[in-house]
Amino acid sequence: MNRLFGNSKSNAVPRPTLNDTAATIDSRVETINKQIAAVDQELQAYSRLPPARKASQKSRAVALLSKKKMYEKQRMNLEGQASNIGATAFAVSNIETQKQMYNGLRDAKTQLAKGYKDLKIDKVEALMDDLDDQLLDQEDMNEMFSRPIGQDTCMTDADLENELANLAESEYGMDSNAMYNDLHAPSVPVQPIDTGFTPAPPTATGSVAVDEFGLPKLSATGMKS
Repeated sequence: MNRLFGNSKSNAVPRPTLNDTAATIDSRVETINKQIAAVDQELQAYSRLPPARKASQKSRAVALLSKKKMYEKQRMNLEGQASNIGATAFAVSNIETQKQMYNGLRDAKTQLAKGYKDLKIDKVEALMDDLDDQLLDQEDMNEMFSRPIGQDTCMTDADLENELANLAESEYGMDSNAMYNDLHAPSVPVQPIDTGFTPAPPTATGSVAVDEFGLPKLSATGMKS
């Protein structure tokens, strides 16, 4: 029947992947490590034998050393194969990652091209300039709307002084000129400062004239000399 109709696909054995192969190799390496460990135990037991028995077991020890070298060579080959499979599996997975990256970047490029189709730099610059002008206009309008309506905002210094004087007289009973005077700096006193010393008037003692401090005045001839 299989000759006529063939085998169904559901009964087909799946092909092993690189990961399956790597797992198989790792299992074989583990088995060889156990075999090498068993040989090492026998060799250690041989090394503890007395000299008489060592001579009789020498051929056995040589066979064990030969078997250990064979196992070590097999393990080295399997480890090399595992390394190659690991590098290949990484390359395969990296290709899939690179394909995903390529498809993603290509789609992003298409979206960017569509997005910037109607978005030009000169249009963006013009838009920002228009927004800047509109915001400045809005600020000017806000100032206009907040300006007092029906009030005389043009006042001079004399108007301010009169307003303060009227306020003081009506609310605090102060003289109308009191607050006005307070707004000015105090005048400098013109009276001489009393130091407690009163100079004596110039008098004459005998025939010698004295000054206001009671000291004799020098004559003109004395000053010339």
